[in-house]
Amino acid sequence: MGHQEEQSHSPSEAACLFTIFIPTYNRAHLLPRTLKSVEQQTCRDFEVLLIDDGSTDDTRTVVEAWAAESGLPLRYVWQDNAGKPAAHNAAVAQASGQFMVILDSDDVLAPRALELLKRRWETIPPDAREHFAGIEGLCADMQTKAVIGDRFPQPLMDSNYLETRYRLRIGGDKKNAIRTDVLRAYPFPRIDDEKHLPESVVWNRIAQHYDFRYCNDVVQYVEYHPEGLSDRIRHLRYENPKGFRLASQELLNLHADYCDRTLLYRSAMRYARYSFHAGLGLAEQWRGVSRKGVWLLALPEATFQWVKDKWRARRDD
Repeated sequence: MGHQEEQSHSPSEAACLFTIFIPTYNRAHLLPRTLKSVEQQTCRDFEVLLIDDGSTDDTRTVVEAWAAESGLPLRYVWQDNAGKPAAHNAAVAQASGQFMVILDSDDVLAPRALELLKRRWETIPPDAREHFAGIEGLCADMQTKAVIGDRFPQPLMDSNYLETRYRLRIGGDKKNAIRTDVLRAYPFPRIDDEKHLPESVVWNRIAQHYDFRYCNDVVQYVEYHPEGLSDRIRHLRYENPKGFRLASQELLNLHADYCDRTLLYRSAMRYARYSFHAGLGLAEQWRGVSRKGVWLLALPEATFQWVKDKWRARRDD
């Protein structure tokens, strides 16, 4: 992971209900807004764990000023730039909360979000909670307040990520509070020379063993920026092909029962496309996929898309 430097603003490491994990990289100008939304929470049973992924701006100064003024428990950890998955794994290893809430540094918590998540968790019977990874709610646009993506079919619904995403086709950003012990059991895989990995890899793995209680409450407000992950997705795929290959490979090999024919085809096409980007030839692709028929069917389009990607990359350079 690289060099880490931790600065503690909390007098103790006592367990709390929530660890609010804020991953950040050169977002000093946005952090005051994010931290203000934390400060305004009515539930105070939390710590803030901010992982600075090698920022070169005034992030440390902003964080120190907020910690001194608010008096709230905060731990600041600086690491060499290694990407969000590495920051996530570092946060999970150090979190002292029962649940972890991931709050991107350009987003804000909705008013009373932690109180709401706590209340929704308590609606699950105590003897059933071991089967649940956590609570998940909605995101809304920071400016318009409109819900992003689809609402859940019911106000409260028990299901898992595979079911909701691939069978029910519930799309759009969602935010959750996830049990820290579950996250420790399912860390982000580390891939040499790559800094990004689709989050679906971890959520799909968790879904094989745990449900979530889903609710139609807005938990976070989000704002998309030109320099953010959403806008850079094409370049991320070029730069991290092994991670994107892994996401498609596991969907094909482990989770195909949740996919219709169209999704299986698209996954096979992406598997081959990113395999080519990773320098993996046809023999290695053949050995790595169980659904060989759909892979063969998707191979011509995957080859075309790979060539197109290479042309775009040269043009952008």
